[in-house]
Amino acid sequence: MDSKGALSVKPVRQSRLVAILAGVWLTVILVLAVWWAWFVLRQSATIVELSHRAGIAEALVLAEEARTHRMLFWEWGTFLVLLLTVSGALLWYYRRDMQRARGTQAFFAALTHELRTPLTSVRLQTEAIAAGEPTQELIERLLADTHRLESQIDKTLELARLEGGGSLAEQAIRLDAWLERVLQGIAAQEGEGAELRVVVDANLPPVHGDTAAVQLILRNLVENSLRHGDRERIHIDVHASVAGNGATIRYRDDGRGFEGDPSKLGRLFLRGGSSRGTGVGLYLVRVLMDRMGGDVQFAHADGGGFAATLRFQRSSG
Repeated sequence: MDSKGALSVKPVRQSRLVAILAGVWLTVILVLAVWWAWFVLRQSATIVELSHRAGIAEALVLAEEARTHRMLFWEWGTFLVLLLTVSGALLWYYRRDMQRARGTQAFFAALTHELRTPLTSVRLQTEAIAAGEPTQELIERLLADTHRLESQIDKTLELARLEGGGSLAEQAIRLDAWLERVLQGIAAQEGEGAELRVVVDANLPPVHGDTAAVQLILRNLVENSLRHGDRERIHIDVHASVAGNGATIRYRDDGRGFEGDPSKLGRLFLRGGSSRGTGVGLYLVRVLMDRMGGDVQFAHADGGGFAATLRFQRSSG
């Protein structure tokens, strides 16, 4: 009996079936095309032979034969280009579907691990507290693991909502009024691993966005720094400034950074070399910024580390 479940076996079998059908379809079309070309050439030769027997001038016969060959060449060439284009598109969609299926399986595997670890820790700490050992350290670890669970569930629910076409509660946001307070609260929830410095320029215009979405974006960036920074203490600098008709938030840390091409960050289920995380956090950052009419750019920070630039549109309200 196959040890894999239906969620993993069925997509693979369907993809193989699609590949087999595509191969059969391509073979049949090529066979028909070759047969058609052979048939036209044979008919052309027959016409030439009959024309010679009928006493038609040689020049007219040769001209008609050349015209038939040109017609065959252009029709065959056009058909071949269309066939290769359609086949290439089908292959591209097939490969993308396979990559997405593998990414989905990797996401569920990573999510299971991300949830199992804090759940196990919560259970052990709860058992210790129930046994009469409610130390401050146990309580703090219990709160930290509970927050970690909540964060993973929030990201998973937000991913499901966005992929399902959910809308945002967009409004005018005054970043200068609450940006530092929100970031300090996020850093405090994440523990003592982050040292935060926030600079907010004066006269920031109200920007267009969703406050819950912006908070999730900032939390995902801080979590990304702490999880992948590979440092006991991560220094995070955030600078909000006026940019054109809107506002820009520049975020950077002094962690290890991303070893590959930073332009690839933000793809769904993309994970770094450490293979930690689910590959959803930065994807949500990119999608939420796009939904709010802004954009985000990920980069290597000067001197090492991770950097992100968030650009918000000015609110018209």
